[in-house]
Amino acid sequence: MSKVSKLLKRISFSTPDSADIIIFDETNSSLIERVIPEGLTVSIFKMRPMEFHITPSIIWSFLKNLRYLKIKNSGFSNRSLFYKIFWQLLCVYIKADILSRNPKAIITSIDNSSKFAWLSENYQLAPCIAIQNGFRLSYDANSMNKYYCQHLFCFGEREIADFPRMNYKVDNFYPVGSLNLSLNFDHHLTKTEPVYDLLVVSCWRGNIGYAKDVEDSMNAMRLMDITLAKYLQSRDLKTAVILRSERDSDQWFMPEIGMTEEGYYKSIYGNLIEIIDVNFAQGNVYPAMQSAEVIVAGFSTTCLIEAYAMRKKVLYMNFCGNNKYHRDFKSEILFEAHDDKSPSFESRLNDLLEISSQEYVMKHEETMKYYMGDPLDSPKDRIRKEINEIILSKPDYIGTST
Repeated sequence: MSKVSKLLKRISFSTPDSADIIIFDETNSSLIERVIPEGLTVSIFKMRPMEFHITPSIIWSFLKNLRYLKIKNSGFSNRSLFYKIFWQLLCVYIKADILSRNPKAIITSIDNSSKFAWLSENYQLAPCIAIQNGFRLSYDANSMNKYYCQHLFCFGEREIADFPRMNYKVDNFYPVGSLNLSLNFDHHLTKTEPVYDLLVVSCWRGNIGYAKDVEDSMNAMRLMDITLAKYLQSRDLKTAVILRSERDSDQWFMPEIGMTEEGYYKSIYGNLIEIIDVNFAQGNVYPAMQSAEVIVAGFSTTCLIEAYAMRKKVLYMNFCGNNKYHRDFKSEILFEAHDDKSPSFESRLNDLLEISSQEYVMKHEETMKYYMGDPLDSPKDRIRKEINEIILSKPDYIGTST
């Protein structure tokens, strides 16, 4: 099918359905639906790929909102003029489409979406609400993607402290922890002994190109895996790796290194590890982490912060040679291979394996709360309640927005 044919299939001349809640971007839409207050209708604004509704009212609204175009857009200083204008035209269209649906709120789980940031800045008829879906690293704060949320359900106090320094604009913070974690937390596993002594959370990048951060992360991950494999050779520790990409998915094979994710781990660890296939629909990364005594990763990943919130022993392994990608993690949960003054790789792991869970939690409880709230205090009900209050507190507007 040609590109033109694919585009035509995404164009409709019908009016989009009106709804109380617009879920912006279908990614994790089923997750968001679980926190929508009862009695409210829902519609999804599809972004992957984007769909277009062409009606007289949307066209008229689009034309009126062209005044929001800014030729001098600092957020895209390194882009061509054509890119700047085309990107903003898409945003203007999105606003025109959403105006036709007349929602009471717009909600997304893609809190770092630049188009959602544009909406948060330029759409005032309904609150724009985001539910944080990943740990935001300060190294990425200077990227071309603008970050702005009117209302953000964030992980913890860390975002409230750091986001202003990162030039991330958030009008209202609601620290509630990880919604994904709370929905996949298995309370029965809190009463059972760990199955694994060590669990490695894979930071495999997949088939996404080989930008500098991808190259850095894969090189650092490999150094960590080689070092850990040597550590395991002389110890009787039950160890597993939970993969990051689903088997045979489009992220399973990385052409730059010529391997599948499973092939990569087998080439380093051989029979020293058990491989656990990830299942996104089942959220099995969470029970896997609950079933481990110590959890480590060779690069930054949200999963370790979520495991930490579950009162698990965790350690980010920094083999990058600098602190560019790890400066957002406190020393209590970070090993820096380039720092000659820090304890050795072996001693950090030995200490974690030897300390009791009770003593570890006592030492780390404040830091755990700083990063993320208690997973037993379900964010689902709190988010639903807050969304309802945000909608009710929004003053009624007279007339139609332009």
